[in-house]
Amino acid sequence: MKRIILLLQLIIITTILILSNGCTNSPSVKAMPTVAVPSQPQHVALLLPLTGPLASYSGAIKNGFFTAYYAKQNQGASVPNITVYNTDGKNIRDVYQTAITQGADFVVGPLDKADVLTLANEHHTTVPILALNTTPSDTKINNDVLFEFALSPIDEAQQAAQKAFRDNHRNIIILAPNNLWGQRIANAFTAQWKTLGGNIIATQYYGGMRTISRDIQNVLQISNSDQNAHQLKNMFGKNMRFIPQRRQDFDSIFLVATPEMGRQIEPLLRFYFAGDIPVYATSQIYAGIPDEKRNNDLNGIYFCEMPWVLAPNQMQSSLQTMQQRIQTLWPQNFAHLTKFYAMGVDAFNLISQLNNMQTQSSGIPSATGTLYLTPQHTIYRQLLWAQFQNGIPVIQ
Repeated sequence: MKRIILLLQLIIITTILILSNGCTNSPSVKAMPTVAVPSQPQHVALLLPLTGPLASYSGAIKNGFFTAYYAKQNQGASVPNITVYNTDGKNIRDVYQTAITQGADFVVGPLDKADVLTLANEHHTTVPILALNTTPSDTKINNDVLFEFALSPIDEAQQAAQKAFRDNHRNIIILAPNNLWGQRIANAFTAQWKTLGGNIIATQYYGGMRTISRDIQNVLQISNSDQNAHQLKNMFGKNMRFIPQRRQDFDSIFLVATPEMGRQIEPLLRFYFAGDIPVYATSQIYAGIPDEKRNNDLNGIYFCEMPWVLAPNQMQSSLQTMQQRIQTLWPQNFAHLTKFYAMGVDAFNLISQLNNMQTQSSGIPSATGTLYLTPQHTIYRQLLWAQFQNGIPVIQ
């Protein structure tokens, strides 16, 4: 029986890895060759924009990175030399080449998406790169030694589609903000949902607080119900008691929202007779801070999140110790930059794991999720799922 369960788990994981790469006709999803990656590099270059608009995120990544570095050193293990390079306002090719000239045999970074794209198109790089962002899905990658590791909401949207489909839902409505961020996540969900065989019943891009009620009524077709009532009243010429109804052709909702908007939308869904419909969301719905009173308005919503935020007590003891250390050293920044600290921790640990990940199918339990390496050299993060119950995230 145990062998059957293990086989089923392997099939599910393999399917998830295949589906996570989207359309197989895209030039960016060709399988990349296995490359020689040093499992114990001697000199690592960390490329981050330490000044400019990404400075705060880079600072958290760097501090998480060095927390993991010193944790390994304190265990008596050998660690590489680390050199940090500021990439802000600089030509990333020049920064990369400088790092190599100065002896780097492994590169972590860059963080800026444009810089990652630049290195992805470099044919002559030989030193492995663990980029901290992703290239666009339709990009042709020409760099065999480039690996991508990111906190991508696109991956989360794909996992939300997989979760809803596993829960036997097939007809879904998408609610997303009317901006580029919302559209990107909605499009990623749509592509994954259709690949799985599900139906998109409607996609509603909502505005701000002033229009959200009208937007919800519109997608649920409450106004159509009101029109039918008026027609019946005119037909029979009598005052009739009428209870508005929502549309009945969907069985689930995918919600893209911040905590603030989510606290407005979920009560509106209940008010407009959709309180019985399961709602799935990405990690953006949760601020990462326990707040039972405020999060009561999110009750019922399913969402995915990294272990570092959702279940720190279930992480490996070494990761728990690192998290406590970071929270002690940087208490003011910990709450709003916590995911980037986790990213830095995992980025350091991936240096020694990347070579073996090219040939192994099992995932690595980490701060940002259980990590797998796809054939396209992308680190895939399998996240945890939780549901808000009485304002508290309860792991599923």
